[in-house]
Amino acid sequence: MSGSFEQFPVYKKSKDIVCKIELLCRKITGKEFYFIKDQIRRAAASLVLNIAEGSGKWTKKDKANFYRISRGSAFECIAALDLFLLYKLCNKEDTELLKNDFNKIVGELQALIKSVEGREK
Repeated sequence: MSGSFEQFPVYKKSKDIVCKIELLCRKITGKEFYFIKDQIRRAAASLVLNIAEGSGKWTKKDKANFYRISRGSAFECIAALDLFLLYKLCNKEDTELLKNDFNKIVGELQALIKSVEGREK
């Protein structure tokens, strides 16, 4: 049975950004930066996976908790992009575009959390 989360705009955007992160990571060569590439890949995957897992939970509290975890993963990706820039692994323009995408996702997740909890946006 297919989950309703697949229709969430934030889920679709999150899948897209995972692909963008993967393409960026493939451009970065050198074993010395494996740790940061691995971390951002896992955080981006966590963003997507926690949206899916949260949608499958029965209670509003559980759903909101997984969406909050997903939101935290988006913030983790933003911080990892700051490290990419600090280590000069990518250019500022690419970093800023991705950070902007993550910030939009954070806003959509916040709206999703509020809607699940039944609060006004």
